[in-house]
Amino acid sequence: MTDSQQDDIGREVDAAMRMFEKSKVGEAAAITPIRPSRVLLVLDGSPQDKTGIESAVYLREQFNTETLILDARVSIDADLASQAVEHLTGSRSISAQGEESYDKILAALSAHEVDLVIVPCPFGRDFDKVGTDSAGTVIDVLLSRCSAAMLVTRRSDQSLANCASHVAVVVGSECDVIFRSAAWAFGLSAESSTVDLNLVVEKEQFENIRSIVEALSDGTTLDTEAFTEALAKTHQSIHQAMAKTATELGRSYHLRPLAGELSPPNPLQNQDKLLIVLPLEVDDRYGQGFAHDRIRRSPHPVLVVPGHVQPEPL
Repeated sequence: MTDSQQDDIGREVDAAMRMFEKSKVGEAAAITPIRPSRVLLVLDGSPQDKTGIESAVYLREQFNTETLILDARVSIDADLASQAVEHLTGSRSISAQGEESYDKILAALSAHEVDLVIVPCPFGRDFDKVGTDSAGTVIDVLLSRCSAAMLVTRRSDQSLANCASHVAVVVGSECDVIFRSAAWAFGLSAESSTVDLNLVVEKEQFENIRSIVEALSDGTTLDTEAFTEALAKTHQSIHQAMAKTATELGRSYHLRPLAGELSPPNPLQNQDKLLIVLPLEVDDRYGQGFAHDRIRRSPHPVLVVPGHVQPEPL
C-alpha cells in the first residue's frame, strides 16, 4: 500500500469517527414531548382563517384539545367565531377585550389559560397577496409579548395536519428554551415522522465571522468544515437528547449544522410540507429579528416557543 493510499484511508477513518461523534446518543435523557390540551384560535377574516381552523381540527383529533375561538378583528361585521364553532368539536367562542387586534389577543391570553395560540399571518391580509413583504404589526407585538407557544399559520396548503410529518427545530443562537422547543416539536410530530435540528449561522453572519478570524492573523483562513463541527459540538446535549427521543418515539432524526448555507424556510414556490419550530428569548433582539425573518419568508406554519415572558396583567 502506498503512502498516498494510507493517507486516504486515514482521512476516511477520521471522517467516519467525526460522524460517529456527531451522531452517538450516549447516556442523554429523552425529552418528554409537549402536547397541547387547550388552544386559542385567533380569527382575522383573511383566507388564513381556513388554515387555522384546519390546524385546530387536527389538534382536536390528535390530542382531544379544547379550543377557544377569538375574533380579533378591529372592526367586526359578522360573527366569525360562532361560525367557526360549528366546524370545530369541543370549541367555544370568547369575547374580545381591547382596541387593537394584538390587545384583544393578549387580553384573551391573560384571561384564559391556554397551551397554544394559533394566529394567522399577515394578520388581516391575504397571504397570497402580501407574501414575504410583511409579517404585520400583530406578529411584531406578539413576538415580544406573547406568553404562550404561538403557531403562525401561512399558506392554505400548509395546515398543521399537512406538515406534522416533517418538523424542523431551527436554532439561530444560544437560547434557554431549545429543549422546550424540541419537546413541542416531538409532541406535534406525526407517527414515523422526521424531526430535524437545524443549527443556523446565516451567510452574512458567517462571512463576518470569517473576515474577523482572517483579520486576526495574516494567512489564517476559517475552515468551514471545522467551524461546522464546532457548531455541532456546542449543541451536543440537545442533539443527543433529540436523538434519544426520536429513537424512543420511532421518529427519524437528523442534525443539520448550517454554517453559511441556505436553511428553512423554503422559497414560497416550494411545495414541501414542513413545520418550523423556533425557540425565542424575547429579550434577545437578535433572536426576535431572526424569528421575524423566518416567519416573514416562510410558506410553512411556524411554531414560536417563547421564554422569559410573563402573561399580561388583567
